[in-house]
Amino acid sequence: MNAPTTYIPSTLLTGETDVLRQQSFTRWMSRDLTQAATDFCRNLGLVPIYCETSTEHHTRYLFWRLPTGAAIEVRSGRAKDKFEDFDQANRERDWHLLTLHVNASDLYSAVWISAAHFETAKVFLTAHGIGPAERKTNTA
Repeated sequence: MNAPTTYIPSTLLTGETDVLRQQSFTRWMSRDLTQAATDFCRNLGLVPIYCETSTEHHTRYLFWRLPTGAAIEVRSGRAKDKFEDFDQANRERDWHLLTLHVNASDLYSAVWISAAHFETAKVFLTAHGIGPAERKTNTA
């Protein structure tokens, strides 16, 4: 039996990095625009390293150029049970939960990254004032 897991979303840090972060995010996009925007950015070699959704189901991203050999999975606007399915699959691949946003409607947006590139990604996030997500397994 699996122990229950507590997920701690990414923190948005205040201070000097706040302005950079706000200028680095995409604008809020409706669902009909997000796929085209992510496809366009992927063609430029950029992938979302952080994503969040609003209660109106709009999404915004912080994009990053992946280091050679790195791999990520991005999922936005998912119910908790579906998010947990993705998290379990990524744990089995030894990928780390990098960023997590949970909106007021309890929809989860997350990014997982291959283990070898987790620390590099954390440096990029910190420079933009975003703390990584955490996963804690509850033990009785």
